[in-house]
Amino acid sequence: MQISRRSAAAGAAVLTGLATLGAAGAAFASPSASATHSTVQVLRLHADFVTAANNSAGHGGPGDVLAALFAIRTPSGAKAGKESVSLVAIPGHQSLGYSTFVLRGGQIDAMGNVPDTATRFTVAIIGGTGIYEGVTGQIRNVESSSGIDLTFNMIRPDQD
Repeated sequence: MQISRRSAAAGAAVLTGLATLGAAGAAFASPSASATHSTVQVLRLHADFVTAANNSAGHGGPGDVLAALFAIRTPSGAKAGKESVSLVAIPGHQSLGYSTFVLRGGQIDAMGNVPDTATRFTVAIIGGTGIYEGVTGQIRNVESSSGIDLTFNMIRPDQD
């Protein structure tokens, strides 16, 4: 079982939505942003597949690694950054995905389990650097005919 291009795209897209935060970074880091307890910032982004490479472990699936690159853009189509994704095939037709979004002002990291045939899935935001330092939350990924639509629900460290 190799990681399919579709699975790679879906896994990367889930983690990709954060890259658009580069365009929204100023608003996110603004001191005027609400510091209310448990306030969630919602961002909607889009990921477009750029390229991928598969490295087979030779075990018929488990251990295969797929590396993918996605371009991140805002819903209006403006460039927002890029996402690098690594997917490791694990038994049971699923992959463990790790993603880094490189944005203006910092990086955001996400991780989660992605079923190979999933067209909708949620992953955890596990941290970030720069203006995204300590961010947590989750990203909802939905595959569409034009790529992957991402909805980020983010919580800043001073808001949990």
